[in-house]
Amino acid sequence: MSTTTAWPDSLFAAPILRGVDPAGRRALENAGRLRSLAAGQRVFAVDELGDSFFVVERGEVELFAHTRNSIDAPVKLRVARAGETFGEEATLPGARRRSEAVARTQVELAEIPAALFQRALGRSGGDAREAPEQRLLRRRATADLLRQISLADALPEADFELLLDAAEHRELRRGERVYAAGDRSDGLWLIAHGLVQLQSEELEGAAAVRAYLSDGDFFGDAELLDEGRRSLSAVATGESHLLFVAPAAFRTLVDRNPELVPRLRRITQDRATRQAAAVDASPHSTRHVFADLYRMRMARSLLTIDQDACVRCGHCAWSCEQVHGVARLVRRGDKVVTSLRVLDGEPAARELLLPNSCQHCKNPVCMIDCPTGAIGRDPEGEVFIRDSLCTGCGNCAKACPWENIRMAPRAVAPSPSAAREQFAPSLIAAAERRELGLAEMFPEVATKCDLCRDYEAPACVQSCPTEAIIRLEPERDFAEVAAVLDLSEPGAGPSTRPAIKWSSLVVGLAASAGLAALIAGAELSARLSPASGIGLGAGVGAALLIVGLVGHALPKRLVSAWMRPRQRRARARALVDDRPAPITRSKVRPFYLAHLSLGLLLPGMILTHTGLSVPGGVAGVLAVLSWMTLALGAIGGACYAMIPARLTRLESGGALPEDLARERERLLDRLQRELSGKSTVLKQLAAEHLLPWARAPLGWLALLASGRDLGATRASLRERVEAWLPAALRRDGDHPRARAEALAGLEPLLRTCVELRALPARRVLTAMLRAWLTPHVILTGALLVALVAHVLLVTVLSGS
Repeated sequence: MSTTTAWPDSLFAAPILRGVDPAGRRALENAGRLRSLAAGQRVFAVDELGDSFFVVERGEVELFAHTRNSIDAPVKLRVARAGETFGEEATLPGARRRSEAVARTQVELAEIPAALFQRALGRSGGDAREAPEQRLLRRRATADLLRQISLADALPEADFELLLDAAEHRELRRGERVYAAGDRSDGLWLIAHGLVQLQSEELEGAAAVRAYLSDGDFFGDAELLDEGRRSLSAVATGESHLLFVAPAAFRTLVDRNPELVPRLRRITQDRATRQAAAVDASPHSTRHVFADLYRMRMARSLLTIDQDACVRCGHCAWSCEQVHGVARLVRRGDKVVTSLRVLDGEPAARELLLPNSCQHCKNPVCMIDCPTGAIGRDPEGEVFIRDSLCTGCGNCAKACPWENIRMAPRAVAPSPSAAREQFAPSLIAAAERRELGLAEMFPEVATKCDLCRDYEAPACVQSCPTEAIIRLEPERDFAEVAAVLDLSEPGAGPSTRPAIKWSSLVVGLAASAGLAALIAGAELSARLSPASGIGLGAGVGAALLIVGLVGHALPKRLVSAWMRPRQRRARARALVDDRPAPITRSKVRPFYLAHLSLGLLLPGMILTHTGLSVPGGVAGVLAVLSWMTLALGAIGGACYAMIPARLTRLESGGALPEDLARERERLLDRLQRELSGKSTVLKQLAAEHLLPWARAPLGWLALLASGRDLGATRASLRERVEAWLPAALRRDGDHPRARAEALAGLEPLLRTCVELRALPARRVLTAMLRAWLTPHVILTGALLVALVAHVLLVTVLSGS
């Protein structure tokens, strides 16, 4: 609980607060807060934003670290008792919690904003950042960080203090270089939080990744001990918090601990072996997933679309727009190939599209750059935007590394009083100071996916008819990511999260029943009357089936009507119990399966009712429309079943169907850029062989018939290039240097040529997925009108 009463004197008797003067005390009382927690209650969790530290007045608080070796059993760092502090990482760059704090007993504590405490210390003059109290807080925070790093394990206390004295904090931005190959070895680097990759420079300036390092790892020790220069480059692949140890301190540690060097070598070798095993176990998938390993690590809820199941209908984006007024996802994005640990338990790699949609990062950088605090994160980790506080400045959109936040026109109520209710008082006051209207002052608002936080589950996931779309946590659900980051043992058992099973049992049973009804109808139709007995019953059954088939559209189009509001109490109980969140299932998928099943049963009913001949009048029109609609539906069902997987193998990335119209122009522009400044040999190779191959009129058909994907086609083309090259420049030639210079830029060129050859096939397959649907809908409408007319006509005739 929070209070505005004076803080007890016993609190200010704590060593960290003794130097605060009376004015500073009042400032802390006004801006800070007293909290009372029961035993077992969490004070804060790992990765939360934290700009405050805590002083314990009464009771005890335990601090736990969640290291890679303690996923199931966190390591206890220390216990904070009366008069002691915790949460000191608020004084460090980044201000994020690196541990978890839980009340061990009933506890009373004070939460103090770190920035305010620094100002309170500065009232007495001097540099408040170097005040003894500030140095003490930073030292305790650094000690907690070091105890989570493998290098510091089992160090004697005196040597740990030496390491603590020598450690310097360094913050690196995404893509920032720690050091380059060939640099002088300037010290040892420890990773408190973040992701660093060690890489070497290959031909054409490409980087070959040699290792991925994350929380608790260290690097730069080998060259330091050998007194050599850096053999690899080190680059931060995400926002990273590092600790730097000078060479003299490190060598002193080595001299004092002779067993330290073999231990360092063993840790490094074990890490390299694990990562190599993970990469070798699934070479194709890991290359795709690790193209942006930082993203895989940061994402708490990554939207993925299984391309082998996606029929490119766009219903996910349409449903999002229906619920929110504007679509918060764009079906463009990166494509990854990975083995999932939660879907059917199948070992085969899956091709997943990562559309542009907020992934609710564990460390959301968008929150840091928001000037008004409009972006928040709830206890479940969901990141959301408070529209009433958003000024539309666009800082968050610029900060997001994956462009998952977009600016949209703000819908302001026409009534001035209603419009004021849409804005926070601070924004209203800002508009009044400038004498501007609210819509004029704040014309835009930031939009992004908030997981449909007012509802039970995201609309896009619930409304996918083929259940292709799902939200996952890559660190836990992507097998290779977990293995390389050493978050679980490679080859460990399946995840405890519920598995999604794609079963065609219902459709298979319906197909069997439909076939039996079709055979029976053909046999009995000559002996049955459509106006009585079984024939009449079949007609009524057919009418009901048609109505049921048309009803399939209702749940697809009335998304907002059936989405259930979120039960926050149930979600809160699951959070407290630390249970894994259940995977959301599609609510529309059962209706799609029912639609297919009813469509398989309908032909037998029609044949039993009408016989093998087409009746005259309205009944004949109805019969013809029924068979035409069924034929188109069968074609569509076959396309949905067979085309997506084939189309996926021809796509290099995620794109909308409407992008295909401009794709050729884009590829040709890319081709020109790739040939610019290249060797005469490569240009001649492109003009005489590669471009004619890519533009062959029936080349796309040959590619389809081969069944190969883009990678296999590129490998085949690469071998053909060897045959086209002069003998001196071939792989087994005598001039490897001349070959390397002549073929510089070949790989991007091959990739573009393969995509050009595949483009017509992509257009044909995409058209087959979409072209049948509009005529099917039109025929279904006509069929429904004919059915009503037929029923009315039969009813009138029977009544007269």
